[in-house]
Order: sequence, then C-alpha cells, then structure tokens
Amino acid sequence: MTQPQTVFIAGGGIGGLAAAAGLAAHGFDVTVIERATRIRAGGSGLMLQPNGLSAADALGESLGRRVRATGRTAAPGEVRVLMDARGTVLAEEPVGATAPGAAAAQMPVLRSALHRALFDEAVTAGAVVRMATVVDDYTGHDDHVTVRFSDGNTANCQALIAADGINSAVRRRMLGDGPPTYRGYTSVRGRTRGSALGQRGHVVNGRGIQLFVAPVGDDTLYWTAKITSAEGEWPARGPRGALLALLAAMEGWYPPVVDLVRAADPGDIVVTDIHDRDPAPRWTDHRVALLGDAAHPMVPALGQGANMALEDAAVLTDCLRACAHVPTALAAYARARMDRTAAVVLSSRRQGVVDQGADRAGETRRNARMRADGRKDPDALDIAAWRPAPLRAAPARPETPRKGPEAVSAPHIVLLSGSLRAGSTSDRVAQWCAQRVTATGATARVFTGAELDFPAYRPGLAAGHPGVAEYLAELRRADGVVLVSPTYHATVSGLLKNALDAVNDIDGPLPHLDGRAIGTVAVGAGAQGAAATLTTLRTIAHALRGWPAPLGVTLTRAPASPGPGRAPAAPDEERLDEMVRQVLWLAGVRAASPLPGAVPAAA
Repeated sequence: MTQPQTVFIAGGGIGGLAAAAGLAAHGFDVTVIERATRIRAGGSGLMLQPNGLSAADALGESLGRRVRATGRTAAPGEVRVLMDARGTVLAEEPVGATAPGAAAAQMPVLRSALHRALFDEAVTAGAVVRMATVVDDYTGHDDHVTVRFSDGNTANCQALIAADGINSAVRRRMLGDGPPTYRGYTSVRGRTRGSALGQRGHVVNGRGIQLFVAPVGDDTLYWTAKITSAEGEWPARGPRGALLALLAAMEGWYPPVVDLVRAADPGDIVVTDIHDRDPAPRWTDHRVALLGDAAHPMVPALGQGANMALEDAAVLTDCLRACAHVPTALAAYARARMDRTAAVVLSSRRQGVVDQGADRAGETRRNARMRADGRKDPDALDIAAWRPAPLRAAPARPETPRKGPEAVSAPHIVLLSGSLRAGSTSDRVAQWCAQRVTATGATARVFTGAELDFPAYRPGLAAGHPGVAEYLAELRRADGVVLVSPTYHATVSGLLKNALDAVNDIDGPLPHLDGRAIGTVAVGAGAQGAAATLTTLRTIAHALRGWPAPLGVTLTRAPASPGPGRAPAAPDEERLDEMVRQVLWLAGVRAASPLPGAVPAAA
C-alpha cells in the first residue's frame, strides 16, 4: 500500500489551516506547526469576498459549509454607506448577491470565528496541529526536506509549505529579501455591539483616516480605522492609548460613528502598523513553497489578504492532487498564483494610498472618486470574480529544479495615446512613461492617436495602413500595455468600440491581449471626467482580456521630462512612476515564463 505524502505546513493561520484541511481531506499526511500556545478568541474581523468563499468551497463541501456558517452574508440588495467624516453620504455601494456586476455576496466574519472553523475542519480531516513550535530552518534534498524546529528537533517531509506570515522564517531562508516595508499608515481595529449605525456596513472618510465598518451578526459591528502616521507611533500607545488617541483624532466627526468607536471594549482593540512586500521573484525552492502572507503580504485596502490565502490553499491542494512529483506540483502552483497575487498586492497598495486622503487634495480626490464611481474600490469586483479552475493533471515528467534566484525578464511595453492632436499632453505623458520603461532596461514602443487615427479605427485597416500593421504586430509581442487618454468626451466615447475593432484584427491562437498587464492614465483637469475616463479605460482592458490591475492614474498635466537619475518630484509624477513600475513588474513575470492560456482567472 502506498504511503501518503507527508506535508509540513509552517503556520496555523487562515491560509495554513485551509491548506491543511484541503490536503488532509485528500489523503495527505499533514502536520501544521504553529507558534501560538492556544487558539485565541476575540479579535477583530475581516471580509470574505466571493473569490475567497469560492476557494473555501473548492477545498471541500464540508469546509465551505463550515466557513459560511461563521459570518453574516450580505442580504440581496444590501448596500454599504460611503460618507465623509461629517456624515454626508457620498454613495451607497451594493454589497448583496444582487449587486450589479457581483457574482455573489460579501460575508463579514470575525477572524477568530473563521480561524476556529478552519482549525476544526483541518483536525476533523486528519491533520495534526503542533502548537507552541516554530519552523526555524530547512534543508532541501532531492526526495525530501529536513525541517528544523525551534525546540532543536528535526523531521523529514516530502513538502514544506510556508504559511508563517509576513515575517516568515522560511521565506527569509529561501529569499533573504529583508524586512517588509511600512506603507505610511497604521490600523486600529475593534468591535462594538449595539451601535446606532445598525447592521449595515459603512466607510467613513476623514483626512488621513478611513474607517471601515461591517456587521458580523449578533448586533455586532467590527471596525478598522486606517490612520496616516509615522511607523511605530500607534502600536507604542497600546490598545487603550490608541483608542483614546483615535477618539481625539475623530473630534467633529458624525456622532454615531464616534460613539461606535467609543463603545468598543479596549480589551478587543488591536493596533498594527501596515506593511507589505514587493512581489517575490519566486515562491518555491524545489520541495518548499510559500503561501499566504509569507508569499504576498498586502495592505488591507481591498480586503483581499485572507481571500488570497484561501485561493492559494485551493490551488495548492489541486496541484498536489494532480501531480505526484512534488517539485513539479509546487512549480505549477507558483505559476498559477504569482501573476494574480502580484497584481492584487500592487492594486491594494495603490488603493491604500487613495483611501487615506492624507492631505486636502488627496481627501478631495478620494471623495470625488467615490461619489463618481459609487463604490469605495471599483476594481475590487474584478478581483472578487475569480473562480477555481477545473482540476487538471500536471505534467507527468518531473521538471529539473531551478538553481539559484529566478530573475524577472526585461519586458516589452506598448504605449498608446488616444489624443488626435500631435504633441498633446497625452502624447507627452506616453513618452514620459516610455522613458521610464527604457530606463529600466525594458523596451517600449509609443503609438499616438494622430499616427494611427485611433479614435476612428475600423477593422481591416492593417491591410492598407503600415502604421496600423506595425501597431498590431507590436501588440502581439507586447508583455504590457499602457493606455493614455484625455478626458474629453469625444475621445472616450469611441475608445471602447475602436479598441475592440483593433484587437479583432489580431490573428493568432491567443485571445486578444491574453492577460497582459494594462495600465491606464486619464489626462484632464476635472476630477469627475478623469474618474469616468479611467472607468472606460478599465472596461477596455477587460474587453481586451488583459489584466487591468487597478493601475489607474489621473493627471492634470504632463510631468517634467525625467533626467538621468532624477526621481519623480510631484505627487502626480510619483503616482505615474509607480504605475509604470507596477506594469513593468507584472509584464516582466509574463516575459520570464510565458505560458499558453495564462489569463488571470478574474479576466
């Protein structure tokens, strides 16, 4: 009788326990190594999105039921109220199952309840949980991994999965990429029973503070305040001091919101500085793989941290089930997850900056964007649309393990200005982005509206228009695309139709832009016009089947030409530079390992 594969999972958080439950249910010999001495009660909440719930269902019918029983599913037609600090309603965001564009409802849940459900499911499925122990180090071998524990003992396994969080010891051993990066704001989290706000979600925007509120049932609301601050300042206050400082910062806010925070039990308050990491160049070391925050820690702006960990667990379980050769299965898992999670990490980082409204201009832009979009984060719908792919067998022939770090290749980026006027601001922005691209060693090609007459594009132009033929050829070989458009109505209204006409002229086996990274830039003075233009550009990106990670940037004018070694100066330049670097990273991963049909699931 064949012995089951032995899998050690470092870390008993959400991702680690979900993977343990999924693998144990399918016959793997699973041991979870967790540093905590006991499963704790209390704590704040999190939001399970449709993608996370789908991942839980994919891990097993029993696990899906148990997870869904822990929270409060948004009712059909339910909305989340978006308001400013004084209580003025900016929009009502649909969150129920019947929300336009939503595949399913969101489900707020207390973190402790979810953690307990996953723990119970993992143990029921047969996993062993070893408490008060840490994985300190590992040594890889051809056919096994030797794991060293904090008590000095060692043990062997066929696979080691690192789900040991943002400061993962296994990641440090694998990548040695240093500590995570503080992102300029902290979080104070708590829960309150019996608030005058009722059982309805809220997002309340102050300057440098955003408060997210969600109902978790039993007349209880969990809330999270994200506060722009120097690193370490709020954790040093302790729970009670942080609660008092938050109340002082909320002076003059809408009274029911202030009362919500005031009524929280200081014993439930959690204070955490917000960090993340740049996407990792690799996730595996032969028989060792990263999962959850150990692989892709992200800021909480899109509420996707726990959901990405559940997705990881579902894909990892499928890959290990489909292929008996562990290194091949782990490599397939990493390929399936790296692009998507990188996009969500970068999107969350970008949304986090917008959410904070740290100065007067930022506060105005954030509130105007919410009012125009009718949502806190419109791109979250794309991310939440993920569903697990059908289980497929991985290649039967073992792959040769890679040695040393895997470099991300230099990608090719196509930039398109949608303005018809030669030398326009949009053209200058596209050229600025191209200079940033080539300064990194990547290649770029800029096409302008005047050059292609793009807003008047018609199918079949390639046959008699050399410029269009070159444009289509460049799109075929591009790893990433940047769309730049002025905000005036005439250009925006035609962009979608004509973009589709253009890509319909591309022949080849891959659908449209096949998951390439797409960045979008709206150029214009009006905040509402810019927001509408970005929405149109994102729609184009979806229609082209690209991966429109929320990389939208709005500009009022073209940045100054980047000189040698010159860093971006103005905030607009910084945002544009960040967008270019994000597209480059995502495109670079694609260039490094082009896989047929590697379209992100959300597309």
